[in-house]
Amino acid sequence: MKRPTLIANELPPTLAPSLATKAPVLDRVHMPIRKPLRDGPSLDHCLRHRRSSRNFLPDPLTLDETGQLLWAALGCTGLGGLRTAPSAGAIYPVRAYLLAASIQGLAPGFYSYDVDAETLQLQRKGDKRKSLARAAAGQSCVEECACALLLTGWYKRAVREFGDAAPRLAAIEAGHIGQNFCLQATAMGLGAIGLGRLDTEAVRLLLRLPDDEEPLYLLLAGRI
Repeated sequence: MKRPTLIANELPPTLAPSLATKAPVLDRVHMPIRKPLRDGPSLDHCLRHRRSSRNFLPDPLTLDETGQLLWAALGCTGLGGLRTAPSAGAIYPVRAYLLAASIQGLAPGFYSYDVDAETLQLQRKGDKRKSLARAAAGQSCVEECACALLLTGWYKRAVREFGDAAPRLAAIEAGHIGQNFCLQATAMGLGAIGLGRLDTEAVRLLLRLPDDEEPLYLLLAGRI
């Protein structure tokens, strides 16, 4: 069965016209079914041409492009929930949140990402880029990106398995996820960058993250 996405011709008549000016706000959004990229650049090409982008165009991303970035970063690829990025003991202590700002068919807001269900759950409405930029040492690229993926560390189960090594292992995993994200952006002709310079308490307060999660890494993407 085809997953529903936020496309005008799939909405009730009362909602469809509004998409021309304003995306609807829904609590839960199913990402489009991912379509394998055909005739795209090779991995060698992406490795050679991946560069950090700090200047983004105002043009929006599509929901399909956003879904592709999320899948490359965190997508399930095997039995038992195995993913595109490795995790010590397959525990996956890294959680992900999408900051949507300029995505066609998706209302601006802060969403939690359910990797297994491939759904976004709205947590906070509105464009949070300006406030998030202040929490990221005033880096202007945060205000310009079309979307951002915030990775957080949730260590509870990892600590039971690995003790004091849990935060370090989660940080390593976040790095794997970030590289996947940036390489996928390169393959799609998009710009991307990973930012680690964050005021973690400011980010936590701004986005009202759970007390037991630590902000680790902020990944930005947009057109260049």
